[in-house]
Amino acid sequence: MRLRHAIIFLLGFAIAAKAQESLNQPAPLVGEAAQGSVSAGGNALTLLAAQRAGELGFTSAAITLYQELLAQPRADQPALALALVTALMDDGRFAEAQTALDRIGGVRGAAWKLRAGLLAAQRRDWAAAEAAVAGMKPEELSAAERGWLWFLRGVLADAADDPGKARGFYEQAEGAAGSAVARARFVLAREQARLRLGAVDEPLVEEARKNMERLQGRKTGYSFARTYAVMLDALGRKAEAVAILQRQLLTLPSGEQTERDDFQMLLGLVAGAQAGPGRVAMLGLLSNGQDPAKQRAALRVLAGASMQEPLRGQFRRELDGLIAGAPMHPVLDDLLMTRAQLALVAKDYARAEGDARELLEKFPGSPRKAEAYGVLTASAWEQLRYRAAADFATNARDALGGSSVDLRGELGVLVAEAWFRARDYANAADAYSAVLREVPPGVPPGELMFQRILSDIEGGQLDTALQQMDALGADARFDAVSRWRTEWNLARALQRANRVGDAYARVNQLLGASHSARLPGELRARLRWLQARLSLLAGTPEETLRLVDEMQGAMPEDLAETLRQEVRSSIELLKAEALFKLGRTAQAVELMQKLRADYAKSDAAIYSIIIEAGYYAERDQAVEAQRLYTELADNYPDNQTYAPYALYQAALQAERRGQDSNLEEANKLIERMVTRYPQSQLVFYARLKQGDLWRKLNQFALAQQVYESLVNNYPSHPDAALAQLVLAECHNAQSVSDPSHAERAIVLFEQVRDRVDAPVDVRVEAGYNLGYLMLRRNQPARAEAVWWRDVVTAFLLDESAARGLGAKGRYWMTRTLLEAGSLYEQQAKYDRAREAWGLIIESGLPGAALARDRIARLSPANA
Repeated sequence: MRLRHAIIFLLGFAIAAKAQESLNQPAPLVGEAAQGSVSAGGNALTLLAAQRAGELGFTSAAITLYQELLAQPRADQPALALALVTALMDDGRFAEAQTALDRIGGVRGAAWKLRAGLLAAQRRDWAAAEAAVAGMKPEELSAAERGWLWFLRGVLADAADDPGKARGFYEQAEGAAGSAVARARFVLAREQARLRLGAVDEPLVEEARKNMERLQGRKTGYSFARTYAVMLDALGRKAEAVAILQRQLLTLPSGEQTERDDFQMLLGLVAGAQAGPGRVAMLGLLSNGQDPAKQRAALRVLAGASMQEPLRGQFRRELDGLIAGAPMHPVLDDLLMTRAQLALVAKDYARAEGDARELLEKFPGSPRKAEAYGVLTASAWEQLRYRAAADFATNARDALGGSSVDLRGELGVLVAEAWFRARDYANAADAYSAVLREVPPGVPPGELMFQRILSDIEGGQLDTALQQMDALGADARFDAVSRWRTEWNLARALQRANRVGDAYARVNQLLGASHSARLPGELRARLRWLQARLSLLAGTPEETLRLVDEMQGAMPEDLAETLRQEVRSSIELLKAEALFKLGRTAQAVELMQKLRADYAKSDAAIYSIIIEAGYYAERDQAVEAQRLYTELADNYPDNQTYAPYALYQAALQAERRGQDSNLEEANKLIERMVTRYPQSQLVFYARLKQGDLWRKLNQFALAQQVYESLVNNYPSHPDAALAQLVLAECHNAQSVSDPSHAERAIVLFEQVRDRVDAPVDVRVEAGYNLGYLMLRRNQPARAEAVWWRDVVTAFLLDESAARGLGAKGRYWMTRTLLEAGSLYEQQAKYDRAREAWGLIIESGLPGAALARDRIARLSPANA
């Protein structure tokens, strides 16, 4: 049984409860591939990055990103494959583009044929290019692709030696471009096509040379010079072509700016923009060109040539100079966008966001507006600032308008996931509902339905989740696996809320005669397992045994064999658990041993060891529990979920035995666990426990090292504040013999107390310890201020904060009030002492009896 992702929840160990809520909460009886481990929002971000990279000329990056997306089983594979073909063509990798195009199956529509025609034209197969787009109408293509149809027809007209007709088609192509940025791509493509046009022989080259020399200094002569250079390049005489173009630039009159732009563009394309005269020419065009379209084309070429260091750093410096120059550069918005993208890749988030914001401020109508918001979205996302990411993605979607419905849908998914990651589940639920009305082609609708209901679950809106489950359950798009994962998580949430009865009743209703027949066989089998599981949690193990027996005799015939084996093994495990509950230990152990023999490699068989070990641990049989946990880790070392958990639990059992030798053994088990499984989610908590063990062994320096490594290496962990707290306590303990530790303890206690992202309980504990340390340092006034102002007033008298107090926080609040009262008593401030102790009683905190005793001691006769 594929319990490996559900083990944390089945075992219910508390250390996982505070972890970041998973977007894809796992479920048993579902293979790893179907758990939805890929983030739909992350995919949307990758798609945005790929499109942005392609638009800016970073084509090799775009190729890599599209390949990452295509490696996943997405429904929009054909569209992504076409995008990959385009990126390969832009990067000059035409053979790979043709291979990728040929791999695309299914109906090959106008978009596929257009690319086939462009690739045919590139290899000068004019007949194939003509056939590919014969009879094609622009309206068969997307708005962004229509210009390329006119462009291809222009290339074909050039090949047919009809320059007038070609010029008309090229003008139509540029006219179809929706923005100046798109027009620049056609300008560049036309120049690149010129380099690949027609067959060349020596007589033609000689004729072009003579025409160039005869018409030197005239407009027509400039054209012949470029034609001559193109012919030389086609014959492989690149050095001669470069020399001709450089000579023309040197002798060109200062007033011929348009000609200079054309010569610089051609020189950059012939020589290459990586270095030397080609790069100098492209930079000259970008810096001083007259035509903004050609400047944008030059920027695109330079970007594509500067992907790797050290050129990338050089390119950043070149952009710095152009952006800082005066007067304002005519394509400043493009320069800012390009530099922002470079900074984002380098994780220089401040500069990336600064450039994106400057673009939006100076050019509110720029065609780069959506891309600028895309950079801001990616920067916020990568820094875990999910609320900001949601806002920026919303702005990006608005900036797109209605021109890109699919991309708007992907951004909608990103917005929803960002709200979820920000733990704003109400906004997440609304956003998922909006996306479900217009699902983008690359995202499974069932996954979105799962996330929609999970938002309600994580937000504590269980009744709303139940209503949504009933409403969406009738939607044909809700596939069986997503539906099961949702039902499982809903049942688990009801269980956590002490509503096992409601969960049990719901599953019973679903499996009733009126509903069961409509359920797919695989979903019905999973729900019956859940029904039996809930009966056990409801405290009716006899009923569990009855339901298990029914399941064994009524397995759906259409069940896949893999799932059938998972269900059978999980049934055996559930039966053994029921036997344990009934006190029939020998039968339970015998059944588990049989399970391990019959389904040796199943997750249920491995998990049965944990169940058995847990049984002994609950009965204080730590030695046997530790043996079983260690045996699991020894026998299944490759299991990345169970093995580290077993080692962690083995360490806890060793600790329970209490002797120093046992504590040292526990420490060795933890060290083995974190060394062998460094990626386990348990590593953080195992290291916390290791620090506690060192403290119990009076090895405070070693404990300090462990805690410091957690603080430094896990700054964004949900329990990072807890690591800071125990580090402060470690310094505090050492300050008794070494006062130098006290100042460090004070700083850390203050930081934890003031961390708004820390749980209230942790902040209260830090405040208590900070005040006590002040008192020990003979600073009663500071101790009083910390206890009363920073703890009692902030977290008890403030009703909204007080609602966040848990059991530990209430304990530390009681200790704070007791100590504060004692301090007031020592200062003869008896009314204040009574007030402090009275708050314990009024607030229903633990320790009310002790508070009453102290108040009684301060009766008028005694105070």
